[in-house]
Amino acid sequence: VVCGLGDVYKRQMLECGFCGGTLTRRSWHSGSQYNKVIWQCVTATKKGKKFCPDSKGIAEETIEQAFIESYRLLCQNNKDVLDEFIARTEETLSDSNASKQLAKVEKDIAALDAKRAKLVDMRLEEIIDKETYEQKYFDLSSQIEQLQKQRESLQESAETESTMKKRIAEFRRTLEENEVLDTFDRYVFESIVEKVIVGGYDEDGNKDPAMLTFIYKTCLLYTSDAADEAR
Repeated sequence: VVCGLGDVYKRQMLECGFCGGTLTRRSWHSGSQYNKVIWQCVTATKKGKKFCPDSKGIAEETIEQAFIESYRLLCQNNKDVLDEFIARTEETLSDSNASKQLAKVEKDIAALDAKRAKLVDMRLEEIIDKETYEQKYFDLSSQIEQLQKQRESLQESAETESTMKKRIAEFRRTLEENEVLDTFDRYVFESIVEKVIVGGYDEDGNKDPAMLTFIYKTCLLYTSDAADEAR
């Protein structure tokens, strides 16, 4: 499905490189032959230009063309590096054991819970005295609490691993199925781009409102200068 950025950026994927705010889609000269769709910093348009004086509107077509060019360079000039990066990332994720550790912790918690329940039954049946019961109950509860904290940390790690595996798989599949991109494609864009930073600073520290930085989901960067198109 080929479409414009208007259908894509409902997830606030465009970010101002000067103030960090999001960009909004606007139409200039709507309804006339001079109609032009641009993207502008929300901070500047809603609060006033003085709150983000360095940002400027950039044509939607410019962003789309810059992405097509970045994609071409990504697939052609960096193919070997990209393939190696994806393979290395996949290998690292496959070797990671956060999910296995999480499963073990879950099993240990269940076992301690069972011991604690059995301990309660023993006390109710007066098999053990109160002092022994309280000490053992405290020890078991402390172990369970520690494991629960460990479980929370492992759950976050496991979720991150799962997300990265899906991203890498989707990234690889997109590149394999779309080796050449002549027109802007929403599916390809959303599959591999994390966000686009509009505006920024060049190597000498000079402000450049036309700079476009594409941040890919593999953490690769591509920067383009659309100065001729920016207004």
